[in-house]
Amino acid sequence: MSPLPAAPAGRGCGRRYAGHFRSAGRQKPHAYHHARRQQVLSQQRPAGASEPAPQDTIIFPGANAALRSVFHLKASSTLLAWELYCLGRPVINETFSHGTLESRLEVWVDDEPRLIERQHLGDGDLTPVAGHPWIGTLLFYPANEEHLDTVRALLAPLGHFAGATLTDELLSVRFLSHDNLICQRVMRDIWQSLRPLLTTKTACSPRIWQT
Repeated sequence: MSPLPAAPAGRGCGRRYAGHFRSAGRQKPHAYHHARRQQVLSQQRPAGASEPAPQDTIIFPGANAALRSVFHLKASSTLLAWELYCLGRPVINETFSHGTLESRLEVWVDDEPRLIERQHLGDGDLTPVAGHPWIGTLLFYPANEEHLDTVRALLAPLGHFAGATLTDELLSVRFLSHDNLICQRVMRDIWQSLRPLLTTKTACSPRIWQT
């Protein structure tokens, strides 16, 4: 998640910006890259809203990528975020046959950990992701059982390789897929369904999603 500057108040979707909406362009760690990317997002304002929504990150064969995203929130904050990784270029039957991917994701609320997870892929072994090239994660805070039920219904197109959990008001959605179009559609459907419930703002898609 590479951040762009937050939109000024009064612009973009919704009537007022109470935080950040960030939509970065596509990331491409190539074979010759030893890429490290870290995003630390700290939301200190009461009732602030953060919405990192990047395009997908492509991990080329031979890349050695270390990706880390950390969110520091207040209990009164709102978070809607996602990450989408593509291992290799499946559209031309190119797999992530060599190289490494180290990813780490953290969510803290009032300096208390709500989610800390780490993933390692290397040597062409995609067993941890059941051989799927597309890996997606969505995060929503604060969430409740109604949000969880809504998300689980929307995950149906991804079959058995998708799930949602609710822990201490943090809703985590994860899925694997062989089809980017299904991933994008499901992620955007979930975002459009939950954004009005969590922020009272209209779910107006950013223009960059159309590129």
